[in-house]
Amino acid sequence: MARAIEELARVEGVPVAVRHVCRACAEVIAASGVALYVLGDLGLGEVVYTTDPVTCRVAELEVTLGEGPVHDALERGLAVQAPDLTGEAMVCRWPVFAPQASAAGVSAVFAFPLVMGMVSVGSLEVYRTIWGALSADEVTDGLLFAEAAMRLLLDRLQGEPAAGEGDLFGEGFHPDWTVIHQATGMVSVHLRTDLTSAFLRLRAHAYLTDRSLSDVAHDVVTRRLGFSRDADSGGQP
Repeated sequence: MARAIEELARVEGVPVAVRHVCRACAEVIAASGVALYVLGDLGLGEVVYTTDPVTCRVAELEVTLGEGPVHDALERGLAVQAPDLTGEAMVCRWPVFAPQASAAGVSAVFAFPLVMGMVSVGSLEVYRTIWGALSADEVTDGLLFAEAAMRLLLDRLQGEPAAGEGDLFGEGFHPDWTVIHQATGMVSVHLRTDLTSAFLRLRAHAYLTDRSLSDVAHDVVTRRLGFSRDADSGGQP
């Protein structure tokens, strides 16, 4: 596993970064995509890296809906397995996320928490386009890849980027959380409410209009969308 991560970095000619962990995880576990989440300022999982457009879409969907394997993994600090999103048990567990993820082409999802002591600080999520459970070895590999990602994140927090790595994540598919944070602050001012309530309002609008969270946030920042205290309104605020 370590060799797989290091080889990807060697081919690029750069130090090991989180993207190499995600890509190596996809190869070793035979996943169609891998996403990495970290806890943000609002105490919610934020998508910071995905390996492909479909994974990005499903990961952002999970954040928008506020339900899915990653939320359970972050809350419980335990691995969460959803080997068949079309199954009755999964649909009952995540009534909105499961059908929409299936419609996007994802059949199975597995989330591995990034745990520091007793606290979950993020999650590594594996997606597959075919249903089926992971083997015991694959579950172990998922947990180890999550640990590898956590160690790289801790290096940055401690002011020691891995081997002088300036960009821990690199190019990848993920929502623009800078814009989402800016939009959340603007909505908070418009509604005269706290940031958590403003984010929930932003997320609800994305869900009701069937748009991505980052697209809605961009419209708020560019003032094409405004929010009132009673109802969302389009156009100039």
